Amino acid sequence: MAFDVLVERDLKSLKRGLTALEKDVVPQTTVRTLNRVADSTATASARHIAPQIGSRQGGVKRRIEIRRANFKRLWVTLVASDRPLRLIECVVGARKPTQQPGGKRGLVKAKAWGKTKTYRGAFIAPRKKGSSQTEVYMKKSGKRLPLKMMFGPGIMQLFKQRENAAIMNSRVKEQFGTEFKRNLAFYLSRLASKAGKG
Repeated sequence: MAFDVLVERDLKSLKRGLTALEKDVVPQTTVRTLNRVADSTATASARHIAPQIGSRQGGVKRRIEIRRANFKRLWVTLVASDRPLRLIECVVGARKPTQQPGGKRGLVKAKAWGKTKTYRGAFIAPRKKGSSQTEVYMKKSGKRLPLKMMFGPGIMQLFKQRENAAIMNSRVKEQFGTEFKRNLAFYLSRLASKAGKG
């Protein structure tokens, strides 16, 4: 599922009344603006989706790919991954390893799909030896290995809902004009700085 940020109409209105010098930096300004607005839009979407599935916002945002603008591509696309979130993103409380003194393991609780559940037999461990990143695992058999990484819900269905699309559209409309003017001033100040040195 993809969400395109297209701002041709907004761009035309913003370009009206610009000086020749200001128009020279419009391409750079547009690219920078689109990419910054895309980041903000993905954050707004993640903030909307995360509480509905019991995940942290960061986990949801990592499942939203931003295909960024460049000089040949003056638009941005946000694409929701169809891969489910790792269950660690939904864990209630600390995400530290659950191994306790004496070899016992603490219980793993996660609020996935909006419901808090205790995952018996699951445990939190480093992704690899020495890593600070952890995951939720479960043994595939009675033996120590192999382990199965646990996954939670996906974001695709919520991402494509009208309510989420409305939130993203609203964020684009709110921020594009303000961000464009800010970035235009940034590039003009750079030009003035180069001219001063020349």
